[in-house]
Amino acid sequence: MEIPLFPVGEIVLLPGMALPLHVFEPRYRELLGRVRTSGEPFGIPCVLPTDDPVKAQRIDDSRLARFGTLAHLTHVDYLPDGTANIVVVGGERYEILEIDHEKFPYAVAEVRIVPLEPSDPQWVQAVAKEVLDRFLVKIRSRFGDVSSEVPEDLLLKASFVAANLRLGGNEGQRVLESRNLLERFEILSEYIGVEQRQLN
Repeated sequence: MEIPLFPVGEIVLLPGMALPLHVFEPRYRELLGRVRTSGEPFGIPCVLPTDDPVKAQRIDDSRLARFGTLAHLTHVDYLPDGTANIVVVGGERYEILEIDHEKFPYAVAEVRIVPLEPSDPQWVQAVAKEVLDRFLVKIRSRFGDVSSEVPEDLLLKASFVAANLRLGGNEGQRVLESRNLLERFEILSEYIGVEQRQLN
């Protein structure tokens, strides 16, 4: 399938995650008009960090993460100057196969959907509970008790934890690119431990 691309920085959109964005560039305002009319999703590929000061000045294909999450438009608020505030929600995971810069003012990509591989439900439940318990204890001092905000669905639960850990681009991509839910929670467990050590 072909999707428009809207790279906005070192942001990793995860399944079920809501993301507010401000659309101001003319090419992305055109993209917004397209997806609002058609109802199709688009891609928000993470712009991977680089230590190269020359590469850091621009976004090229070499810095776009190959894996991303389809962005589904849920809210649009047009402003008097023609810009817009929007909200998208992450859907299915995709892999970029090819990028085309010639068809439109914005890039489009040929992608394939990449579902998570199956994993043992009992193991996933056990690891997810351990991860969530540690996560809730860790953030209680910062945000209070947020247990009532945690989704029931395991995939969304993993996204909730990842979003609230404020991971960088490379770390967020590692979470997104995990083969299955068990691996995703194991990676999150590792990052919870790292952040806890940094806070101590």
